[in-house]
Amino acid sequence: MQGKRSFHSMLSGVLALSLLLFSCLAQAGRAEASYVNTNMNTFIHDPVDAQNGVPGQEMELHVRIGYNGSNGLYNPPTDEIQNVRVRLSNDQNYLSVNEPNQVKKENPYRNSSGEGDDSEAEDAWEKGYKAGKNNAYKNKLNYVYPVDGGVYPFEINASLFTQEKRLGSMKKGQYADLSFKVRVRSDALKMKDNAGKTSDGYFGIPFTIWYDIPGVSGTQNKTEFINVYVGEAGEVKNPATSNKDKAFTIGEQQSTPVGTRPEVMNYSVNFRNQSGKTLYDVTVKLSPALAENESVQLTQNPKSEAVKDFPFDINEANYDQKFDKVEDNETISPGYSMAIKQNAASGFYPLHYIISYKLAPGADVNATEDDTFFVNVQNPAMVQPPEKKDEDKTRDFNANDRTKARIVVDSYHTEPETVYAGQPFVLVMNVKNASQNIGASNILLNLSSEKVSDSAVFSVEGGASSISLNDLGAGKSSEVRVQLTAAAGVDPKTYGVTVNEKYDSPDFKNAEEKVDLNIPVNQIARLSCSNFDVTPESVEIGAEADATFGINNTGKVTLYNVEAVFEAPSIKSASAYVGNIKPGETGNVDVMLSGVAATEDDGTIPVKINYENVNGEKFSEDAKITLTVVEKLETDDDMQESKAEKEGGGGSPVRPIYGIVGAAAVLSLVFAVFRILKRRRKKKDESI
Repeated sequence: MQGKRSFHSMLSGVLALSLLLFSCLAQAGRAEASYVNTNMNTFIHDPVDAQNGVPGQEMELHVRIGYNGSNGLYNPPTDEIQNVRVRLSNDQNYLSVNEPNQVKKENPYRNSSGEGDDSEAEDAWEKGYKAGKNNAYKNKLNYVYPVDGGVYPFEINASLFTQEKRLGSMKKGQYADLSFKVRVRSDALKMKDNAGKTSDGYFGIPFTIWYDIPGVSGTQNKTEFINVYVGEAGEVKNPATSNKDKAFTIGEQQSTPVGTRPEVMNYSVNFRNQSGKTLYDVTVKLSPALAENESVQLTQNPKSEAVKDFPFDINEANYDQKFDKVEDNETISPGYSMAIKQNAASGFYPLHYIISYKLAPGADVNATEDDTFFVNVQNPAMVQPPEKKDEDKTRDFNANDRTKARIVVDSYHTEPETVYAGQPFVLVMNVKNASQNIGASNILLNLSSEKVSDSAVFSVEGGASSISLNDLGAGKSSEVRVQLTAAAGVDPKTYGVTVNEKYDSPDFKNAEEKVDLNIPVNQIARLSCSNFDVTPESVEIGAEADATFGINNTGKVTLYNVEAVFEAPSIKSASAYVGNIKPGETGNVDVMLSGVAATEDDGTIPVKINYENVNGEKFSEDAKITLTVVEKLETDDDMQESKAEKEGGGGSPVRPIYGIVGAAAVLSLVFAVFRILKRRRKKKDESI
């Protein structure tokens, strides 16, 4: 009952605090929102991509956690911190907005007179560093940072500040990427500062990190900032990031559909979710207009009355197709049945598809993106008779009137099939001339890779990224093989390779096209073990010892179904199931080992750590602990019985020495059990 009352009291406190904060923010609307200089952060860092939010819309707030031991204000004097927890800060000194009677911490960027002239912050790093430290020592504050966060742009509710990410232990130089669900206030851009000026769109968001320093009593906590930019919906399409790649890739693993009038053209289009997350309320819209900045690639000389706009008759109000949700890496294939226009010219038509989706179920605003997909429409009735072709040659040059081949990558794969970061592989492409009657020559293919932090993900062996083909007849294909290597430090996900094409056709020289390919890159699982502890280190046959240690995921992929197995002649076989361990996290092993035979070697107990990757493939790593099993000590009862048997009679001889030995053995066992129980209770308290 006491635990329940404590929980309800805590929940009531959070709700009361939330209502108070919301009231302050709603009434004030007068604080300053500004970009925070995060160079002074020790633990909390902005993600690589700038984060954008839209008023009134949900967004996923990203933050990067870690320290390198040199940058920032609060570097701990240790190579590892433990029991790491991260939350959005609910400290009113950062969330309040200069209301009367509101306790406010000193802003070290301002001078001693309290004036807030911007000139006082010109040397932010030097002045802020010194003033921030002095202010911390002088006031003995846990939440000290040399910047005032100002206006808080998110809606405050009971769940906002209860989102907590637990990371276990973190070593110096180790980082983890976390995400939090928030909703941007609808009036975020209407707030005004003390001078009556509206926000410039930048907001400093405070986060608090709790951690323990090994060997130091008490939990440490620090509050630091990240930056978020809030803009209007038309200014920011995707609230998650301003540099996000497209969520869907179009047309993978399919040839260009072909339709011939007067038959109805039936085709489908593949859309694969490459965003890395589940998307909701997905709508695929076929626009009745051709893709912008794209033109029809005519395959035959058209008659003057032939049209080169949208090639299909519009028989329905719209061609929208809806999907409740699309899982990560799932492919959807909306199908179409279209009647070709009577006067459509023969050629490749760039159809315009608009894909909208939501990042969370029930979100208010859709994210949208555009894609182009070509279809081959053939209309023999709109082909110019041969006797008029010579007349057309005297006309002024118009690219849309000239025919050219259509070079596509009909299919592709990698050898080996699974690509690992840091390892070479061969990209095999089937390059096809999709034109039915137009040849191509002098074909030059140039490969360019997607970049991460200004570095190419894929590099070509020898540095030469161009491949040439002499000619490719109509409908012909040629296999192209390129040796590539994936960069070692990239995250495990899909990256793009662009094939830039340049080629000649009889009526069109130096035609240029490009094809985008997507190659999944995997990371090899890596783990290490730490903090081995066996209590007691020596047991008798039939007694038990408590063995514990941590399994650290030091790679970039999740370890699934992790299990530790203990097998040795001196102990009873035992195992401990740990479960899944995410990158940067630690799984704890705690198992009781029972002695069954006296140790005949140095006491080494082999430990086999089994785990699986995302595809269910099994792997194992070896570790070891030390436990000595000894013969059971002979108690005074055992000695008495043995003596009685030898003397052939009963009785209870005096045995003070044996009694002392037996009592000592029992006392030792009691102390061992007490140590185990005390240690387990301590672990349980630390995990709460």
